[in-house]
Amino acid sequence: MKRRRKSYSMDAVIRFFLQYYNIPTKQDFDRLMIRMERLEEVLKASRVSIRKGKKTGAAKGASGKKQARRGRAKMTATEKVLSVMRRSSRGVDIAGLKAKTGFEDKKIRNIVFRLTKQGTIRRAGRGVYAV
Repeated sequence: MKRRRKSYSMDAVIRFFLQYYNIPTKQDFDRLMIRMERLEEVLKASRVSIRKGKKTGAAKGASGKKQARRGRAKMTATEKVLSVMRRSSRGVDIAGLKAKTGFEDKKIRNIVFRLTKQGTIRRAGRGVYAV
């Protein structure tokens, strides 16, 4: 008498292929987005604390070595896109953002997606976004 083989569910088969071929799932992307948002918050907070903590004419450290000069903190790509959007009263489309920021389509689309998900910006029309 032959033994009957165990039947596999379709969900189990799909999960196996996702794990075997290391394909990210929606949950993986969500976790990644949360981590990116946390990093952006930390960067913003560190920039604010650096600006507040600066002293004019501060003395050199006890070691006498030159301290590294820090210039003005650069804007992040998200801040740059937001500043362009704030300047336009009726909103701006992806092509306008591409022309004004110099970023690639993919980068702009990712930033716009993240900002709409956060609720920072809204859709003003088809393909047009406003703060």
